[in-house]
Amino acid sequence: MENLFFADAGIHREVLEEGRVARKLRARGGALMMVEVYFEKGAIGAEHRHPHEQVSYCLAGEFRFTIEGETAILRAGDSVFIPASKLHGTTCVAAGRLLDVFTPQREDFLS
Repeated sequence: MENLFFADAGIHREVLEEGRVARKLRARGGALMMVEVYFEKGAIGAEHRHPHEQVSYCLAGEFRFTIEGETAILRAGDSVFIPASKLHGTTCVAAGRLLDVFTPQREDFLS
């Protein structure tokens, strides 16, 4: 049986950029994956694109998001939809956390 429950105590926090960015792979299965990403002020999620659809929900902090040249500020409670293959990136304006959901799952995150 696939894993249906994901207790925080059993989830490893992966450091992506020391003192700047880390993530926890939260619930995942089927075609969905949820990832919590921790940012310090000034950290950058460089512009990139991928074949996955993505939604990001701002749990805390403030982020400047750019999607295909269009920029907006996200604060706690705000969310954004990023269509597949669209160029996007973010800069953390005030330390915070994002909850990202991808479909299909990011296999590159699992390796």
